Amino acid sequence: MKVSRKQRKAETRQRLMMAVAAELAGGRSFDTLSLREVSKLAGIAPTSFYRHFHDMEHLGFALIEAHGQTLLEQMHRVREQVDSGRSLIRTSVETLFDFFFSNQGMSRMILQESMSPQSAFGDAAEGLFVAMSKDLAEFLVRDAQERGVSVSHPQLAARSMVSILFAAGIALLKHPAEDRDRHTEAAIAQLRMIMHGAEAMGRDTASID
Repeated sequence: MKVSRKQRKAETRQRLMMAVAAELAGGRSFDTLSLREVSKLAGIAPTSFYRHFHDMEHLGFALIEAHGQTLLEQMHRVREQVDSGRSLIRTSVETLFDFFFSNQGMSRMILQESMSPQSAFGDAAEGLFVAMSKDLAEFLVRDAQERGVSVSHPQLAARSMVSILFAAGIALLKHPAEDRDRHTEAAIAQLRMIMHGAEAMGRDTASID
């Protein structure tokens, strides 16, 4: 079967992204990778790189976008597969942390390098944070309606929860694997406290109304 030019271009673009992801997984920092090195790893000439990305920064943004989209889709699947209620928090946290561990290179880039004020990827990391917060807030409202409860300030609750998860993700990648359960349980407890508080405030508001 003849491969179209468009398909070949998409495959080459994917090879470039995979080459960088593999180096990150091996412990490299994105800012230590050069365009020439990445091109060689992908099996193309450096001049051909520009047919797919404007520069290394553009490739980095594409990686973050792809990684973030995969993460959002995975969290959607979790919410569809488990019952509503407190068990959802545990399942979501464990799934998210599994994702961080399985994609340590990219997760480290987003959670650490990309959140640095000096990083070119700060806006991209913030974009993922905002997208996850908005997505979670919408779910909290739907879930509360299905359970017949009120949730106060769902957007604020969601942002607080995602902040905790990002901070816990950084800790997970910095500390030994044997500390993973401790960080997981701490994150679960914090998220439950936020949900209890949001629902308690929702009840108080409803009783006043």
